[in-house]
Amino acid sequence: MLSKKVKLSLSSNQQLVLETLSNEHRLLYNFLLEKVKDKLDFKQINQNYKLFRKINNLTINSKSSQNTSIGLINNIKSYLTLKKKDKSARFPNKFKSHKFFTSFMLDYNKGCGGFKIKDSKLELNLDNPKNKVIFNLPEYTNDISNDNVKTITFKREDDQYYLIFVYKEVSKVKTLDKENFLGIDLGFSRLVTGCSKKENIKIKNLRQKKLDDKVSSLQGIRDKFDKGSRNYRKIDTKLKVKKRKLVNKQEDFQHKSSRNIVNYCVKNNIGKLIVGDINVKSVINKDNYRINGLSKSTSSLGRFKTFLEYKSKNLGIEFILVNEAYTSKINCLTGRIEFDSSLKNREFFYEGMVIDRDVNSCINIIKKSGIWLSQDSMKDLLLNKISELEV
Repeated sequence: MLSKKVKLSLSSNQQLVLETLSNEHRLLYNFLLEKVKDKLDFKQINQNYKLFRKINNLTINSKSSQNTSIGLINNIKSYLTLKKKDKSARFPNKFKSHKFFTSFMLDYNKGCGGFKIKDSKLELNLDNPKNKVIFNLPEYTNDISNDNVKTITFKREDDQYYLIFVYKEVSKVKTLDKENFLGIDLGFSRLVTGCSKKENIKIKNLRQKKLDDKVSSLQGIRDKFDKGSRNYRKIDTKLKVKKRKLVNKQEDFQHKSSRNIVNYCVKNNIGKLIVGDINVKSVINKDNYRINGLSKSTSSLGRFKTFLEYKSKNLGIEFILVNEAYTSKINCLTGRIEFDSSLKNREFFYEGMVIDRDVNSCINIIKKSGIWLSQDSMKDLLLNKISELEV
């Protein structure tokens, strides 16, 4: 879903209509808030909004009234969640004042939501279909129509009126060659090693040794103090900042890396992405604990697979996850277990050939997905120079 914010230039009549609708939503919200103080019952909130709308002959439609009701329910749920952690949290008991504009949302609801878009104009229907208010829309909203719009929201900021569209993005999926593939082996010193018919690629993992060591140092200092003491809390605050920075850097790097991989696939007409489903827990052990200072990033490989999956599917690339058990130990040329899978071993020797450990694993992942590779094509992949994909 995408959103687009449009500044409105209103006539006095249009402004009066929006202020009236906003005021009706304000009155409805205040009525529901008053009722919920006596008894917290979400089902009763839905009954009350229907009752209030009927008695007061409101011009706002039923779905829009329901959205205001849902907004109050969400506020209460947020309070209940916050209360579990913060005992000082307060119930949302502030009534909406007539001095402020109450934002309100309309759902398209298959054309029954009270508005339509036609010829760069927004038609807003009130209580009677004959009563219409028409807003002119700018040219940059031409990609929004009745076919893809979901909701519109009217709001006021600094005495200016705005209209926010939420709509579906027009599909830009390009038809890619499903016979063309890219196999990927995920790792630690190299985040990605890829094999395709054209070339082999790699992305080196992000090194955060200094930040990693800083986190370990702060954690050691913090643990020397009594839990809950002033010094403990002071160091703990610094530790949380460093940990968040560590996570943010890794996540940002993985987003950029996954985006570059899918862009590489689109550029080279690759319609199939085959990724090894690495089992992180089985890799982390005493021998491999701090290889290259990258141990802290191992737990995020699962997140990286998720990034790759949804980004590739959004661009029409077939995503295949393959169990990569024994892919590092098996010689791709013979199909037999001949190599030691310790992370310290980066290269193997076979019949005068120097075999890169990750490329060998990548070829085995491709074979496991059901793609047949001849001996000659596997040798070509093994001998290809590995190009580094910039992030």
